[in-house]
Amino acid sequence: MDGMPGLTPAWGEVLAEAASICLAKQGHAIHTELKVDGSFEGSFLLERLGVSLQMTLSHRNEEEATELGACGVAILTVRSLTDLVVLHRSRKGTGFDYWLSSGRDSLLQRGERLEVSGIRKGTEAAIKGRTSEKMKQTQRFRTESPAWIAIVEFSRPLLRLMKVSRPALRIMRP
Repeated sequence: MDGMPGLTPAWGEVLAEAASICLAKQGHAIHTELKVDGSFEGSFLLERLGVSLQMTLSHRNEEEATELGACGVAILTVRSLTDLVVLHRSRKGTGFDYWLSSGRDSLLQRGERLEVSGIRKGTEAAIKGRTSEKMKQTQRFRTESPAWIAIVEFSRPLLRLMKVSRPALRIMRP
């Protein structure tokens, strides 16, 4: 993963390793198809890293590896589909993971939000449930910035990518 304003190449490698572990553990070859649905429909060819024993030992926490791997897949796919890049990671408790923007000028600007969740192996019902949960989670953060919800399921592999805009305030007359 190339460096982005808010992600170093080294952090990108960590995300790539985690995604590779998740894909390999699900029996996927080095090259495998990623289906994308939601706000976009299509597919991408994923090329995972070869998995070594050292990588496996480094990513033994399956929950963390799944989340980090999902972030790697989501960030690269969103960049390919929208040209948005990571400006910086969000603080804990904000309801989303990353701030995105198409501009590279200022690390202080804020554009769109990205919330990512990973599922190692799940049903369509699990994906729908996680999508709904994450939509509600991003709505709790009070901002007019649109949000991207990215759910990565590794056994298929599938990326459900949904763009959610906050509804405008409506003033009701008595």
